[in-house]
Amino acid sequence: MHKPIITTYCGLDCSLCDYKEPCQCGGCVATQGKPFHGHCDVASCAVSKGKAFCGDCENFPCDTLKRYSFDPEHGDNGARIERCSAMKIALVAAAREGQDPIAYCGFSCNHCFLGQWCGSCRSDYNCCSFATISEDGICPNVKCCDEKGLDGCYECSDLASCTIGFYTTGNDGANACKAQALFIAKHGKELFFKTHDRLHTLYPDFKKTQEVLGTSVEEGLNILESCME
Repeated sequence: MHKPIITTYCGLDCSLCDYKEPCQCGGCVATQGKPFHGHCDVASCAVSKGKAFCGDCENFPCDTLKRYSFDPEHGDNGARIERCSAMKIALVAAAREGQDPIAYCGFSCNHCFLGQWCGSCRSDYNCCSFATISEDGICPNVKCCDEKGLDGCYECSDLASCTIGFYTTGNDGANACKAQALFIAKHGKELFFKTHDRLHTLYPDFKKTQEVLGTSVEEGLNILESCME
């Protein structure tokens, strides 16, 4: 999968700019958001947030980007926003290529609502919620598995009583997540994929699926096993 070359924060392509060479501009990203025409609110925002480009931002597309993109005089009628989306999709696809779609915690990345924005916790493009809010951007479940040399939480003897990361008591997805990890521990990944596909046929909406599995760990595991052949 080809990774797009990011030359601007807003989604434009510096190589297509008619002013780049005449104005001896190094480019938007190359100059850290200080192109030939001076200050840019979009670039300044992206740099301050440490984002590679606007498509990586949790507020995309924000009002600032929309204002620039739909500016009557210098705008592009949304083209840069569309390109940001396309670049994000390409980056995620490249990151996920060849990766195990089962997250360390037991979630199925193939069925996650973040699928089009996250490369998975096994990739270098991890946008999972517990990674983004955790220290050093590393999910506690991933950190624990790496320290123990495990492929995932489903290999851990402490899984049933674990309260780390996604399994934190009170977390909305704790029961659903642990039920899936326990299913993998008991039945393996191959059967988990088939079972999860059947479950999502019954409940296509991600949130609804998590609600169904999240009543309790035991009930969630029973539901998953009821979807087995």
